[in-house]
Amino acid sequence: MTTRRQAMLGAAGAGLAAAMPRLAAAQGDVAAASPWSVGLGAKMRLVRGAPLADRDGFGAGIEIALDPGFKTYWRMPGDAGIPPVFDWSLSRNLAAIAPDWPAPRRFEEAGVSAIGYADGHVVLPLRVSASDADAPVELALSLVFAACKTICVPEKAEASLTLAHDGKDGLYAALIEMAARDIPERVEAAAIGLDQPQSARLSLSSGGCGLALRPALHEEEHLIDIFVEGPANWLFGAPRVTGQGAATDVELPLASKPKRVDRAADAPFTLTILTDLRAIETMIVVRPEA
Repeated sequence: MTTRRQAMLGAAGAGLAAAMPRLAAAQGDVAAASPWSVGLGAKMRLVRGAPLADRDGFGAGIEIALDPGFKTYWRMPGDAGIPPVFDWSLSRNLAAIAPDWPAPRRFEEAGVSAIGYADGHVVLPLRVSASDADAPVELALSLVFAACKTICVPEKAEASLTLAHDGKDGLYAALIEMAARDIPERVEAAAIGLDQPQSARLSLSSGGCGLALRPALHEEEHLIDIFVEGPANWLFGAPRVTGQGAATDVELPLASKPKRVDRAADAPFTLTILTDLRAIETMIVVRPEA
């Protein structure tokens, strides 16, 4: 089945292809994208986006195109998988850079959960700041990631791209903008009712080891998935969901934990929550219970 997001990406890709000659001429000597770095099952490049509002800011993106049947992993890959590793050390005039992550999906692989992307390609929007606001930023990326089908292939891709204040949108600005719409909205825990002690509980008992949540969703809103990121060695499986809206109850089984857990200390966890209406990200702080 073709999803709404796949259809939109396909339409956008067709539109960009049709407009390529005209837009490329308008761009002049400023490259809209780096050449593809091609691997087995996937290829990667950097693309230039729209200028950011702040004077020293640039918009860009990392595009990973996947061959049919292949997938790649999110920043937290789940029970199995390899998180991508970014190396920007050869860049010039770069003060700061941070990728944004569109909402991923969960895959089942040999009885374990993996989290990532498999819609043909994924774009990670980048927020780039220059050290010298009057000079271009020369991005240089070395990316280690995995492309997986029946087996996972470690990939090392390299790309470089110059970002300059020429006042023009990049050729692929629309693609970056579309990916940005899939980035979960960051909200406070109180906005979704997870700031109360009884709404977020972490149990380490043998009879019910895991994270229990009662998020305050909108009426008729259905929870699809929750991804939990925490301190090292904490890992949770796929959620078990009952109810809907404000009566939604979620149990996330504990797949692994640190060898030693300080039960007198609070543990912070970042939740990425996907429903049939939205994607949000929030942080909770819970104290382990016996």
